[in-house]
Amino acid sequence: MGPLNPPVFYLTPPSAVVNEAIDSLGESGQIIGSVTDGTVLAEAARRNYSRQLRNLLRTAHWNFARFEAPMQCLGDATGQTPNTVTNVEQPWTYAYAWPTDCVAARWVPSPVCPANGNTTVPLFQSVGPFPAIPLLPGRFLVSSSNLYPIEIGILPWNGLPDLRRTEGLGPTYRRVILTDIPNALLVYTRLVTVIEEWDDLFRQAMVASMAVVLCPLAIKDPKMRMAERDRQVAIARNAIADARVANGNDAGFPQTTQHTPPWVSARNGGWNQDAFGGAGGVGTLGLYLPWEPYSLGGNVF
Repeated sequence: MGPLNPPVFYLTPPSAVVNEAIDSLGESGQIIGSVTDGTVLAEAARRNYSRQLRNLLRTAHWNFARFEAPMQCLGDATGQTPNTVTNVEQPWTYAYAWPTDCVAARWVPSPVCPANGNTTVPLFQSVGPFPAIPLLPGRFLVSSSNLYPIEIGILPWNGLPDLRRTEGLGPTYRRVILTDIPNALLVYTRLVTVIEEWDDLFRQAMVASMAVVLCPLAIKDPKMRMAERDRQVAIARNAIADARVANGNDAGFPQTTQHTPPWVSARNGGWNQDAFGGAGGVGTLGLYLPWEPYSLGGNVF
């Protein structure tokens, strides 16, 4: 028996979400073939789809978009990390590159030795009689820096790198994460462009958001246009609220080994000391970032 054929993936294109939004507006006669077919609605979708997706991803700590990965160290004030500079913004010790697929930082795990509270030991290392090191949110600060440019000197516009598919990266300045944790990991919300990876309720919220954006162009009658736009804003608000509730209940929040079902705590808690075994701390110090409100059509929710 020969090897099995690899699976074939047929990914849903963004036009499918756009057409669902057009359907919800009652304008099915204007459905598009793709976001690049040159029609008025397709061009509007092409201009707005990416930004609406990024904004919606920041409105909750979506489970399907959660990702944890080591960060690239750019600066080490101690001088012990190879291929880094020692110039780090004070009073921080390390500067890490913002992941290029990160739309929102959630928390930086910090290892704590149960014996003495030491936070300088490597992650997951066994210390003495203790089999494992618990992880708590470590302090960090999202900042901007020109100490680690990807291009040196002044380049012509057509010589700059293509940065359209990256987050937090410019030719001279870049977004960085400052912390005192060595070999740091980052738990963050990933830019998920593959629609099959989305939660279904998130997809409904994205459809409703695109309907609000496309409404002024899809509906020609000015009076009907404004009434339908207001109706779609209400639909989007409810869709996002339902998605947030389901997401919070499914995961527990904050996302730790202790499952905390109540979704209400997912709204604006920051770092909750009870959620991390009474370790203490407050979210305002950058220990844990809550998700953000969503602004759509002049409404914030």
